[in-house]
Amino acid sequence: MKKFKSLEEQIELLKQRGLVIHDEDRAKKFLLSQNYYNIINGYAKFFPRDGEHYIANTSFDEITSLYIFERDLKQALLLAILEAETHLRSIVSYRFAEMYPDDPYAYLNIKCYDESQILKSINTITNLSKTINKKSKSPGSSIAHYVKKYKHVPIWVLVNYINLGDLRYLIQYTTKPLQNKISKDLCEFINQNIQDCTEPFHPETLNDFLNNLNDIRNICAHNNRLIGFHCHQNLKYWKPLHAKYNIDINDDRRSVYSVFITLQCFISKDEYAILHNTFRKRLRTLSNKLVTISINDVLTKLGFPENWHIDTNKLEQS
Repeated sequence: MKKFKSLEEQIELLKQRGLVIHDEDRAKKFLLSQNYYNIINGYAKFFPRDGEHYIANTSFDEITSLYIFERDLKQALLLAILEAETHLRSIVSYRFAEMYPDDPYAYLNIKCYDESQILKSINTITNLSKTINKKSKSPGSSIAHYVKKYKHVPIWVLVNYINLGDLRYLIQYTTKPLQNKISKDLCEFINQNIQDCTEPFHPETLNDFLNNLNDIRNICAHNNRLIGFHCHQNLKYWKPLHAKYNIDINDDRRSVYSVFITLQCFISKDEYAILHNTFRKRLRTLSNKLVTISINDVLTKLGFPENWHIDTNKLEQS
């Protein structure tokens, strides 16, 4: 059983393992507020070590700089993904209500889903129904208000209470005509971010992109490790996007960078510019604080091209 260690004992252990600590008082305050396990166990592996011993005069400041950098990246990514969710919720609810104007609970009707995905559609319907039942018992919720006053819950109300996972299943298992409309609507964002794009954005590509987007969202939302993370599946190759970044059809597309660039299909030019410029700025800042590893070591683990923060220009906003 691991014994409790005081802040002083934690500092002493790190020094014994070869970690350089320039300001012990500041290090103690940081460990108290940020958690030894999250910082040291989470990021030590990215620095030169022999077993548990640091071998290149790595400093505590370097490790905390990497920790803060990743935290800022996750916040920026999550914000962009939440913006993408907002757009998707609005588009999906509008197109669903437009296609089934006379059925207030169309999203609970199996006939409104792909006949070839019956079992998965039933699971999606069940989850949506559970959300309504749960929220209808919360007096302050919009769902409770609509159930009480109108005896039904419009889809444009429901979508605000489901997570990205349920939203992507709703898209993935609904009928092809509805999926096509949603995909076509997203071309508004694609045309803002990818010039001269003439190739269709098929539902198969949309659904594939959403799967990996959801993986990254979960990492950011639950504050798990982003550096070195790979999504469960390889993204479908879509030439207008991937050719723009010299990504070949045989290249691995499970990285953070792969999802980073797919956000151009879900958010506006200005929203993407904020994300792009934030990454670029944070990488430049971190580059000046690293001594025993290179910024390219970090970029590689995120799937970004070497010297991306230098070779890419700042994106202008409207």
